[in-house]
Amino acid sequence: MLRRRLNLAAAGLALWACLAPWDAHALYFRLDGDRLWLQADQAPLVDVLQQFAHAGVTVRLDPDIRATVQAAFQGEALDDALSELLDSYDYLVTWKMLRGPLGRIPKLQEIEIFVPGCRQSARPLSSSPARFNTTRGVAGDAPEFIRDELLVGVRPGTTYARFQQLLDQVGGMIVDVDPVTGVYLIRFPPGTNVEELLTRLSRHPLVAHAELNHAIRLPAGSRPPPLSWALPPVSPPADGSIPVAVLDSGLDPAAGIGPLVAAGWDAVSPDRALSDPDGHGTHMALLASGLLAADGLRTSGETLPLVSVRAFDENGVTSNFAILQALAYARQAGARVVNLSWGSEADSDFLRAAVDTAAANGLVVVAAAGNEPSGRPVYPAAYPSVLAVGGVGAGGQPWEQSNFGEFVDLSASAFATLPVRNDGAAGAYVGTSISSAAVAHALGQYFNRHPAATPEEALEALRAALSPTAVGGYGTGVLDAAALQRLLAP
Repeated sequence: MLRRRLNLAAAGLALWACLAPWDAHALYFRLDGDRLWLQADQAPLVDVLQQFAHAGVTVRLDPDIRATVQAAFQGEALDDALSELLDSYDYLVTWKMLRGPLGRIPKLQEIEIFVPGCRQSARPLSSSPARFNTTRGVAGDAPEFIRDELLVGVRPGTTYARFQQLLDQVGGMIVDVDPVTGVYLIRFPPGTNVEELLTRLSRHPLVAHAELNHAIRLPAGSRPPPLSWALPPVSPPADGSIPVAVLDSGLDPAAGIGPLVAAGWDAVSPDRALSDPDGHGTHMALLASGLLAADGLRTSGETLPLVSVRAFDENGVTSNFAILQALAYARQAGARVVNLSWGSEADSDFLRAAVDTAAANGLVVVAAAGNEPSGRPVYPAAYPSVLAVGGVGAGGQPWEQSNFGEFVDLSASAFATLPVRNDGAAGAYVGTSISSAAVAHALGQYFNRHPAATPEEALEALRAALSPTAVGGYGTGVLDAAALQRLLAP
């Protein structure tokens, strides 16, 4: 809906409500559904809109608008509050409905603000890329998590009205929900001690389970340098081919493998085209699709379509909630295999539930065991419903930096030669990321030969085809060239 208002908030109109006093120039913001809390004393409008962006709202603003805001709202209807705040400008708001255990919840999706008649002048509020803001908690020694966020699951029968009362008490706002697991992403004002809040919420009768939104990083030291591609032209796969999903740092459009992309999505910046600021995801896509093979595993010439999801930001960081959404997208896009070439030592009941649900709905989830030989579980690889892959050399000997332990199911080559240098020459890279992608491609080929196969049948065929592990190896067998031939034999 497009709106015009006559009074100018920037002119200094004071909007008072029954709120406690605040420091001069301080800014308090909370948006929950269609209600707004705001305290601002001559705060720049752009600072207020940054708070909308922090609440998960896409904001577009005419850069010539440089208003200030003095306001005090306490649970004001958002439509009324915007009418006062933006009364001298035109603005357009877009809503969506979050669907989860609490029912349908209205969520402001986007707001555009511009001088009357000049909508074309509105620009994204910030050109800086979206990033996950991480912390190790108050003491500084907790597993890394996303600042000011919690993940919450509610007990059956909880109503939105009752949950709103709880959020009013703790100052939280619902940013999103994963409809598959029913997990709500709750965000709090900057600087909130969410560790303390987690303790309180975990004891609340409306809350079934709550967690920090743990952070996950791409494997350290294994990221390739900037990409420079010299691949032959890529042809689209055969009609009806089953795609393999890669949840990683994205896909570089300059790689020239667009014809293979059956579906793609940026879970970090959903309003942006798919890209890969890191490079790791593009390399995993090359391996998972079969355009390139790990050392010792020859390509069959059969390329698979891809479902590519960018789940990591420019710093190589993602969150558990982003992975929940990425898994749901991969399943909806028709993938039968999903590759996760990364992991974390932070366990999560919500992440476990997400991969269990994906497996129960027909996805084979393949994950890297890790590049540190600690013997400690790495998640999601260590979850029982995930196929955990360790690393070996091209000759089958154990790679000394591969993680190990009872959770590792099998091994595959951790070495690959990838065309990444600026002169187009090949470079050698190593990591269980490569091993995981190689297994994902093998399973993808199996499903394309046996489209009616169940995940259990595919995993049984894979285990039966594996070659024996070398002394000191990882898992129950190795996917080598001979094993791949057995797996794909008519």
